[in-house]
Order: sequence, then structure tokens, then C-alpha cells
Amino acid sequence: MNNRKAYLQQLLHSDNWSAEQWNWMKTYLDGEDLSELQAVAAEDFQLELTEMKSTLDKQVSAAMLAKIHRRAGITENRFRGLFTLRRIAAAAIGLLVITAAAYMLLRNNNNMLIVSADQERKTITLPDGSDVVLEKGASISYPKNFGAQTRELTLKGEAYFNVKNEAKAAFTISSKYLKTTVLGTSFNMDVRDNEEVKVVVISGKVQVDPHNGKKAAEKAVVLTANNELVLNTKTNDIQLIDGTDDARFYAQKSTGVLNYKGESVATVLHDLERIYNVPIQADKIGNCSFMFKLDVKDDLLKQLDLIAKAHFAKIVELDNGKGFMITGGTCE
Repeated sequence: MNNRKAYLQQLLHSDNWSAEQWNWMKTYLDGEDLSELQAVAAEDFQLELTEMKSTLDKQVSAAMLAKIHRRAGITENRFRGLFTLRRIAAAAIGLLVITAAAYMLLRNNNNMLIVSADQERKTITLPDGSDVVLEKGASISYPKNFGAQTRELTLKGEAYFNVKNEAKAAFTISSKYLKTTVLGTSFNMDVRDNEEVKVVVISGKVQVDPHNGKKAAEKAVVLTANNELVLNTKTNDIQLIDGTDDARFYAQKSTGVLNYKGESVATVLHDLERIYNVPIQADKIGNCSFMFKLDVKDDLLKQLDLIAKAHFAKIVELDNGKGFMITGGTCE
């Protein structure tokens, strides 16, 4: 953003924010430098920062400081004599910034709908007919008039999208790390706060703009079916890899049923590891084929029992909660 102060001023006086603007503001507020917002807030209240610091009445400043202390849980004795008038005024400016930011966010939040999958995965249909499968802990937010003129939303966590084709309105997903734009396609987007975030395309075509909460990449990346983009959030390095197996996995997981038609037991166990976040190994039957349907809502031990019985093997739980081992067995 070339002029963040001007952009903040524009948002402050705008009645409706797009999902991308909403996400930009949340990312900005997560940063350490809020000087532009501080300046905008002061100007909006018709106060210059220097004037505020030099003219605040002692009684007014003390009252503001007391309010800050109450919000922060700070006792009076702990900071008695520590703050000069200038420091008190600076603290008051900080309160002003927080108040202004909260006002903007709360005001615009009234125009937003938020859907969360707090306890279990959730499937929703958006106003435009597109389907979204939210994994546990994920959430999306979008304007109440979604689809009227634009189709923009913000994602936290992991979700699978089956986007309805609408040539006149691109479908845009903003997140802390990536911005993804599509017309009509199905893909999985995992933007949890991990070292790696991913976009895997199952069908159609998407455009991905990696930005990692900062500036956008010099060039957007276009992905087609079975392509996968991996962004390292620590180094900002981008990898484009073959996503065929991941596309298979995400497409099936979105339906809630994993349908195996001769895949190896090692592939099945790897899929279960990703769903249940538990290490699983097999010492002898990894190369054996497996033909069965597994419901992703079922208990992990139930899934492992089906695999073990099909190959005359046993399940052993490893010490210290380090996962499971399927021992013995045969492919016959």
C-alpha cells in the first residue's frame, strides 16, 4: 500500500467495506506500527498530535489514564509517579486510536455475516449457490449483500470451495497469507497459522496472489486442476507441485466419505493421519490394497479396526500418545 494513511482515511469515511478491505484492516491492526491510524484518528477528531500532547488538561489526562488502567488491569500504586503529563497524553492518544479502530470494525461488522465451524466440520451454501465445507476451527466472513455485485469473502483456517460459475462476478477469497480469485471451480484452501499454507485445485482454474499479510507478490500464480501452491510463511518461498493425490484427498474429504478402490494401506493411513492429526504406521501391510468406504465422522479406532481386520492384523497404541501401529497381517 503506497499511502496507508490515505487508505485508512478512505476506510474511516466509507459506509461499506469489501471483504478484502475488511481483511486488510485486520492485518494492519495486527502489526506493530499504527502511526498512520494514530494520525488519521487525531485528524478525524480535529486534533493535531502535537497540540494534544501540549494542551491536555491534567485532570482530563488523568481521567483518561485511569480508564486505560482499568481496561488493562493496572493498579494505581504500581504506576504512581511514573507518567509525566506528556506520557499521560500519549497514553490518551493510544486510547483514542483503540476507540477509533474499534468503532470502525464494529460499525462494519454490522454489515458482515460470520460462519464458524467451532466444534465440527460444517457445510454451507452461499447466497450465490456456491458450497463451502469448513473444517473444524475454520470461519468465513462475507457481506450481507454477497453476490449482488461482488463475491468477496475472508477465510480463516481450512475450507473446501465448490464455486458456482458466474462470469460477471469473480469469486474472491482473502486471507492473512493469500488472495485467491476464481470464476467457477472446486479447490481446497488451507490458510491456518502454520509454517506452510496451501491451495489445491480439484477442477477449473484459480489465480492466487501470495502476500503473507504484507505486500502482494510481483506476479500472481494461475493454477489448474491437480496443481498445488505451497507458501512458506517464514521465508515467503513459493512452490508449485503436483497436487494430484491431494486433489483426490480433498475432493473425497469434502463429501465426508473416503472411498477407496484398491489404494494402498499406506495411502489410507496417510489420509487418516491428516484427518485425525495422529501418527499411524503399518509394519507389514503398507503395500496391501484396501477397498472400503470410511466416514470421516467416525472414531479413529473404528477406522483402524476395519483396516486391521481386513488384513488379519492387530492395532497397537504407542506409548505417550505417539500414535498407532498396525502390526502383522497379510495382503491375502
